Amino acid sequence: MNNLNDTLPSLMDRATENLEPVSTDLLDRTVQQGLRLRRRRTTLLSVTGAGAVLATAGLVAGGIQLLGTPSEASVSGTPVPIVTPTPLAKPAAGTPQQALATLKRLIAAPGRTLSEPTVHGSAKGGFIGASYLVDDGNGASLVEVMLSADGTANPCFGGGPGCTTNPDGSSMYSSSDEPEYSDARNEQYGVFLNRVELSYPDGRYIGLVNYNGPAEKGIKHTRAKPLFTAAQLATMARSKTWKFPAATAVKPSTTDKPSANRKGR
Repeated sequence: MNNLNDTLPSLMDRATENLEPVSTDLLDRTVQQGLRLRRRRTTLLSVTGAGAVLATAGLVAGGIQLLGTPSEASVSGTPVPIVTPTPLAKPAAGTPQQALATLKRLIAAPGRTLSEPTVHGSAKGGFIGASYLVDDGNGASLVEVMLSADGTANPCFGGGPGCTTNPDGSSMYSSSDEPEYSDARNEQYGVFLNRVELSYPDGRYIGLVNYNGPAEKGIKHTRAKPLFTAAQLATMARSKTWKFPAATAVKPSTTDKPSANRKGR
């Protein structure tokens, strides 16, 4: 097929050969204008087609970006391996220093002076202990704590006076205004104490004692009553901040009775 741009002038010449044009210049200008319009239309169609191609390419690229690369798709389809969590390690055994720090936090308060901190026992020995001398301005008062985990210190095996059982299965022994001596020595020194002993079914034990003097024995009392009541000591004993020593191989005796080995010492 011949190019329409080339044949258009000859076609128009034949169509007008028997006519008497007003001006040959008008014919020439008409032909040239037609050619320009056709070229412009052809150019416009070409640009429009190119724009459509670019838009289609953009949509395809955008879809690929949203869906991710093939490598990403393969990764997302890969099953996630199930990781078994590592069992939590058992809490480390408590030390006498930790017992002292916990005791301090529980008894410290505005207006109280804490002095003469002591520690005793060891995790290896199966028990740990600590003490503080507390003075609220009304006389010094010794506070002691002992912790173990083998069940040997439970004073409530078989029940007995002063023992109660808690909903969690633990037992609490409580005593108030208990004389340190059971003979005439207590008239001489006048030392009294408040005491609680909390024992858990798994063998953990914590005992707290508070005296109305600066020492357990051999010195006169410095205040009428111990600083802390048995109820206050019981609240301290139930604190979850205590760290117990590791349990030993020693088995508890079921013949022990509450306070049987304290009086008359």
